Amino acid sequence: MEITADMLTLAAIVGIWAFLWKISGDMRKEIGELRERMARLEGLFEGFTNQEKGK
Repeated sequence: MEITADMLTLAAIVGIWAFLWKISGDMRKEIGELRERMARLEGLFEGFTNQEKGK
């Protein structure tokens, strides 16, 4: 049984699409984690600068 070029092309497109979908989901997760870490650092920095003004 031969696989036609059209079927092979369709399978390649679906495979690439699935791969990109997974990567984009992973990137969204990591960007969300990065936002949380930056917000935490921003809060620490604001606390430090307010502490200096109080002296």
